[in-house]
Amino acid sequence: MARKALCWRVRCLRERCEMGIVLIRVDDRLVHGQIVEAWAPFCKATRVIVASDTVKNNLIQKTAIESCSSKALAIKVESIEETLRDLILEDMNKERIIIIFSTLKELLQAYNKGFVFSNVNIGNIHHRDANQGGREITPSVYIDKEDEGILQYLLKQGVRLDIRSVPSDKPVDMLKAGVEN
Repeated sequence: MARKALCWRVRCLRERCEMGIVLIRVDDRLVHGQIVEAWAPFCKATRVIVASDTVKNNLIQKTAIESCSSKALAIKVESIEETLRDLILEDMNKERIIIIFSTLKELLQAYNKGFVFSNVNIGNIHHRDANQGGREITPSVYIDKEDEGILQYLLKQGVRLDIRSVPSDKPVDMLKAGVEN
């Protein structure tokens, strides 16, 4: 898949969104109150896609997440490959889509397969084990060394990192948090 064919501008965090992808988020809690009650209304989302090979292959987790769908907000779990394939379909431009990755590693996997974006929201990552190099960025974001490397890589690619749980929170400055490009 050519990187150029999958290039979107995600502008939900600075201005009201156009059709297509309105938010890309990394959140190991996946679909929960912050998504359904804060981000979806803020972005006027009509669809949430959980892009995760791990979740796609866990029938119980997949079923639980998809059961949260409503008439106003469709929720679907797809593999990363399925997500990338579906996003190039014309019908997706008629939706306002939030894409959630469970880990930075899965986000990077999608990026390396041609999914290009200019902004990503980091909501919840929980690598709290200090013995494994985990450290706190915010009360809901703990990163390990691998995560930090991915964040540095994304910064070098010009991706804007927005670390906050809900739209009303003030974003954390990555440089002040000690993650430099």
